[in-house]
Amino acid sequence: MKVLIQIFTAFMFSCGTALAGGSFEGSLILLPKDCQKTDKRICRLGAPLRYTSPGGKLVWQADKWTDGNGESGTTDGASIPEWAQRIIGDPYDPSYLKAAIIHDHYCYLENHVRSWRDTDRMFYDALLDLHVAKAKAKIMYYAVYLGGPHWVDLVPGQNCGTNCINNVAPGGVRFEGDQFGGSAFQAELQRVKELVEADDDISVEKLEQRAESQKPGDFFFAHGSTYSPTGPDDPNIHPQM
Repeated sequence: MKVLIQIFTAFMFSCGTALAGGSFEGSLILLPKDCQKTDKRICRLGAPLRYTSPGGKLVWQADKWTDGNGESGTTDGASIPEWAQRIIGDPYDPSYLKAAIIHDHYCYLENHVRSWRDTDRMFYDALLDLHVAKAKAKIMYYAVYLGGPHWVDLVPGQNCGTNCINNVAPGGVRFEGDQFGGSAFQAELQRVKELVEADDDISVEKLEQRAESQKPGDFFFAHGSTYSPTGPDDPNIHPQM
């Protein structure tokens, strides 16, 4: 009996660890007051907001950051274009706003400290931890995976001797802003909405594969989080804003 109890306890502990969800810390404070109700609907974060990924793997924190011009970083909620709000909802919907704020922070060029794939997956996990319906979370994840900001680090070339570098890179990041506009993207998101609502058990991996099939040869889908240019004239090293 003692052995059975030990086995059962170990089993429950391992399951609890595997199924442990992520968690948020901190209060969501948007400044100035009622900024989400103004015409521009641009807000600043008034206090740190932290999210810990499932299993405690990664910790993500948004706070009063500054952009490249020294101005306070801002958010427009979930960055949902007006046409897509009928599919997803209001950008400042409290049911998913915390996840959107954290994602927004790490999509700022100055905050690209983790890969865009990790950042998007964090967004999906955070949505689930906020108890957003699984189908809706997958639709939102698909939207950012296909049309959200993408980036890779450009890594230095390999040294081949004194004053010799045979693989030149300027350093920094290649960046592509969001691609939420356009009738083709709108039509695709509507199709995926219908697909996911018909089968909300479809895996995120299948959704990723579908997204990548929509943009064959895309630089960001074809590469990981870093890229080594082949020379200073490599067309892939120039940032796309």
